[in-house]
Amino acid sequence: MSLSFANLSALAFRAATAPAARRRSRSSSLAATLGAGTLALCGLSTAFAQGQAASPPSKAGSAAVTSVVVKPTVQNSAMDGALFYQILVAEVQANRGDAGSAYQLYLESARRHQIGQLYQRAVEIALRGRAGEQALAAAKAWRQAMPHSKEASEYTAQILLALGRTSDLAAPLRTLIQLTPTPQQPQVLASLPRTVARLNDKRAAAQVIDEATQPWRQPPLELAEAWSASAEGWMQAKDYDKSMAALEKAVALKPSLPNPGLIAIDLMNIDPRAEQFVKQQLARPDAPSLVRLAYGRKLAGTQRYVESAEQLEQLLATQPDQMGTWVTLAAVRLELKQLDKAEAALQPVLNPTPGNNKAATSNVTPPDANDTEQAYLLMSQIAEQRNQLAQSSAWLDRADPKHERLNIQAQRARLLVKQGKIAEARKLIRELPETEPRDAVMKVQAEAQLLRDARQWDEAYKVLGDATKRFPDDSDLLYDQAMLGERLNKFTEMEAQLRKVMEMAPDNPNAFNALGYSLADRGIRLDEARTLIKKALELRPGDAFITDSLGWLEFRAGNGAEALRILNEAYQSRPDPEIAAHLGEVLWSQGKQDEARQLWLDALKREPDNDTLKETLTRFKIKP
Repeated sequence: MSLSFANLSALAFRAATAPAARRRSRSSSLAATLGAGTLALCGLSTAFAQGQAASPPSKAGSAAVTSVVVKPTVQNSAMDGALFYQILVAEVQANRGDAGSAYQLYLESARRHQIGQLYQRAVEIALRGRAGEQALAAAKAWRQAMPHSKEASEYTAQILLALGRTSDLAAPLRTLIQLTPTPQQPQVLASLPRTVARLNDKRAAAQVIDEATQPWRQPPLELAEAWSASAEGWMQAKDYDKSMAALEKAVALKPSLPNPGLIAIDLMNIDPRAEQFVKQQLARPDAPSLVRLAYGRKLAGTQRYVESAEQLEQLLATQPDQMGTWVTLAAVRLELKQLDKAEAALQPVLNPTPGNNKAATSNVTPPDANDTEQAYLLMSQIAEQRNQLAQSSAWLDRADPKHERLNIQAQRARLLVKQGKIAEARKLIRELPETEPRDAVMKVQAEAQLLRDARQWDEAYKVLGDATKRFPDDSDLLYDQAMLGERLNKFTEMEAQLRKVMEMAPDNPNAFNALGYSLADRGIRLDEARTLIKKALELRPGDAFITDSLGWLEFRAGNGAEALRILNEAYQSRPDPEIAAHLGEVLWSQGKQDEARQLWLDALKREPDNDTLKETLTRFKIKP
């Protein structure tokens, strides 16, 4: 039979050549030295017993009286005392900090006896000692010795990922897929892009995905999930042609698969073909609801609120119990200033009974706490827009009865500003408890926003200036201060602050775009402005506001036709009032005054308090 840990210890000591009494006298102190590390040995005897054939019963036994109970065949462990003693020594070395010796002992034993647990222990000891190359060598040896071991491939792939070794990565990933039961293979394929996401070289990562999934991207094993993984990889590598081609393959194989549509939605701001792809998938009778929800949210995020509402309502017609979707629809209706419709959309969340929704089933799933809180906040905003400030405050009480949530109390402070109680609003924000390190910064940002809402630009600039001294490493605060500096015509300070932000956060496009736009808007250093804006677009391709900056730059540079093309592209992507202000001015300059006027007035209906739009209308003497 397989031996217990105590039996194995006795076996190891009896097998040694030194006197038994002396070894027994050291056993207790040795066990203390090993500590928890020896627990790794507990399963090894069982591992050695795996596959041991049971001894056949003797003829005499087979002729015994049938009433005798036959005991199960016992499997003895194949581990001998010498091997156990070698492992015991390895654990001693490992616990004394000599990881190198322990690693060598385990790897030698693993190679001699071909036991997966020994290879695994060698890998773990190397990883614990931060010896990545040794861990990789042991994992590769394990995989070579046991090509059908899923664990060996998993360890090899994870170590290669950690070391950033893309050249050898596809093979173990392919083996992992092959060793996965067929029904689970699509899920493993779909997860590959997340598996390789830590690789810095995105093109190499995409190639790894394609190499690993190659058998599943051609008959007879061809799967939509493999093509979808390829599409996601090439999207991350910014090879949009390859990504779109893979998406077409995926949806042709499995039209109801959500992933292709979700990837295309991510591509909408970058590749104009992507949205058409989404629409084609949603036009099918088996269109995935997850894609429709994501598309509706994407449309809302780009201010295409009417289209967003259409998608969300179509989804809710078939899935009326999705409380989060009702909340999203209410937020969209609120943006469209459709207060009654927004309130109606919130009723299934606020009163989750079948009577509030004729299409709902009798078993209504109650909303979760987050949906309910968001519904309270939206009801507060609806009441605020109706100028029912007391009612608005009451909804906030329901969302945050203890008056300690920063995001909710910031909304309460805004109500106080509307009543002219600026000092009280600032006091409310400043006295909020700080439960996380970031809360102090967020409180400063909330206070500065209150002062901006109250048009107290100088005071807001001062608050942010004090904060940047207190938090000198926070690039967001410095960026906010720079934006206020531009409004106050502090251009020298603004430029210095933005350049510092570029150094602190070189992968963030906001500072590059802000400085480039400021230079273009003032008509100075246009070549430098172009370089800055294009850098921002490289960091965030397809961003509507950065595209707007580029269009405005072309207009300032006298390239009217190109400016019109770029600004139209930006406005189609995101119909924001500030983009409308720029686009309208270009149209006006080209003699299309009626078109410009209508564009401005439509934008004003959506956002009547936008300063840029109001300044443009005043300058061109357009009355609402």
